[in-house]
Amino acid sequence: MRLFKSDLYRSFAIGFLIGTAGLVATMGVEARAQIAASATHTVGAQTR
Repeated sequence: MRLFKSDLYRSFAIGFLIGTAGLVATMGVEARAQIAASATHTVGAQTR
């Protein structure tokens, strides 16, 4: 009998992937909004 079964490692890997995907999705939305806001601010400043 092994100490840890492969199912445990598989569960950790799946949880890590789901957590990473959620973090990337959240940070991607925030970064995209920030880039869009700074781009419109820069464009508005150049036309003045």
